Amino acid sequence: MRTPATPEAVPSLPGQRASSARPRAAAERLRPVHWWHAALVAVPTAALFLLGYRRRWICDDGLIYLRPVRQILAGNGPVFNVGERAESSTGTLWQWLLALATWVTGEDPAFLAVGLGLLLSAAGFGLALYATCRLHRGARLLLPAGVCVLLAVPPFWSYMTSGLESGLSAFWTGLSWWLLTRTRRGQAARPVYTAAFVFGLGPLVRPDLAVVTACFLAAQWWVLRPARRGTAAMLASAGALPLAYEVFRAGYYGILVPLPAIAKEASASDWSRGAGYVQETLGPYWLWPAVPVLGALAVLLVRRTRRERRDRAPARASLAVLLAPLFAGLLLSGYVIRVGGDYMHARMILPALLLLLLPVLVVPATRFTGVASALLLVWLCAAVSPLRTPFDVRGTPGSFNVRSSDVDALGDHNPVRTATWVTNWPALPEGRGMLAEAVRAPAPTLLYFDARRRLHATPMRPGSRYHVVIVGRHLGVTGAAAPLDAYVNDAWGLASPVGAHLALERWSWPGHEKFLRNHWVFAEWAAQHPPERDLLRAGASLESVVAARAALGCGELAELRESVRAPLTAERFWRNLTGSYERTQFRFARWPATAERALCD
Repeated sequence: MRTPATPEAVPSLPGQRASSARPRAAAERLRPVHWWHAALVAVPTAALFLLGYRRRWICDDGLIYLRPVRQILAGNGPVFNVGERAESSTGTLWQWLLALATWVTGEDPAFLAVGLGLLLSAAGFGLALYATCRLHRGARLLLPAGVCVLLAVPPFWSYMTSGLESGLSAFWTGLSWWLLTRTRRGQAARPVYTAAFVFGLGPLVRPDLAVVTACFLAAQWWVLRPARRGTAAMLASAGALPLAYEVFRAGYYGILVPLPAIAKEASASDWSRGAGYVQETLGPYWLWPAVPVLGALAVLLVRRTRRERRDRAPARASLAVLLAPLFAGLLLSGYVIRVGGDYMHARMILPALLLLLLPVLVVPATRFTGVASALLLVWLCAAVSPLRTPFDVRGTPGSFNVRSSDVDALGDHNPVRTATWVTNWPALPEGRGMLAEAVRAPAPTLLYFDARRRLHATPMRPGSRYHVVIVGRHLGVTGAAAPLDAYVNDAWGLASPVGAHLALERWSWPGHEKFLRNHWVFAEWAAQHPPERDLLRAGASLESVVAARAALGCGELAELRESVRAPLTAERFWRNLTGSYERTQFRFARWPATAERALCD
């Protein structure tokens, strides 16, 4: 009888050493999935899909993505307003995916954002569960653990849709985790480079996911241990598209990050408020009892992996894969705490929480893990039972329950259409009429808010390139209602290059602390001598408007406006590119007299 030859491993990357055949190679192959393990993937994924579908909606921040999508399809480029290159979309890939889906289907982009978000989220959770089963493929029986958290915490269900990039983020996380668990020494080059390319998309999904990209790439490198050429090829695969887009961003928009990152001061620190934000996420959903159980399971898995044949490559590789999402989740959590959280309840901490759960979504069955799994199942039943008061209040001391607020305001439990927002948003009925009048008016008109949030009209200066300028306190719905050739002047700086670069003052909800006051709006758009009644309504004096107008024409602020409004020639692109770092760092005082002294001296 002929003895079958043992296959020899082939170097997969340039310069990588060949690994010798191991007696247990057959045991390391992926075993057929047991029906119980298949149910561990299918049942929670289906349950999450149904829970997400019941809470389907699109929020005002989700609508912010839709105006650039409409501008792209209209041929005006990836901008919020025609003639001004401002990147209002935090999730670059999400913006372009919505543009592609809208172009192909011709459907309402709000409806597509909800549907795609739901499908991508469910697929991401399913991939994550399957990948964790693969990670523990040596076990004969797996038990549910961290997946209980996904089924118990309603924000996970709410942000499966919402119109934001959350669904794409969940899918990218699940896909990256699945690719990482498939990484093995001796792997062919193409899957390695494909995985590295997917890992590298993190900053384009959302900029703060760059830390996840770094952790996953480091784990992949540790598993493969390629030589210099292989390492360079992996880094090139991961960085080619993000770096190319960064060059485009710097030359086109003139800054290094999306505009909301500047408006929300993503590099600032407010540790105490960030800690409160995490507490407001963990507390209402009874997460604190589950945290020590899940932490103990993670420590147990790490210790067991280290113990198993430390001198063997498979053990070291498994440990690297196991630790990658844990480190990434801790780093991302630390970043969220450092910046002070977000005004949207629980939203910012969910990606970090998902990363921390990845290795323990399911766990190998032992006596200890059996007890832990039973405790988590009991906790799940209690957390979703009437014993826990539903957390549907409008807000907390540090964040805002956006879904509850939007559903109440719109009178629709599942607002998924742009028309629902434009028709039913309480602050818009009067604004729609004034906006229609301004569009029909023979002279250019500026629409602004007074201190009581009532909308008023005032003449604009002659020669303005826009017929209508409207201040947007709720940027998404205002951008949806306004014509594409109107200028929406964002009051919070998410789409306003001037407002985003105001100096930060801690006084409001996180991410909404740069309010562009009316003296800046009047200085830029109103007539040379605005009517006295309009100045009084706007809460601005003529002196402050004159000072603001002078500051807008001086120094770095004037150059900033030129970088986004001047025609995009090759020279302008190069000047934007080379000055992008200084422009990203630039801030100016919010009070006109102070800004004028600093900029015009």
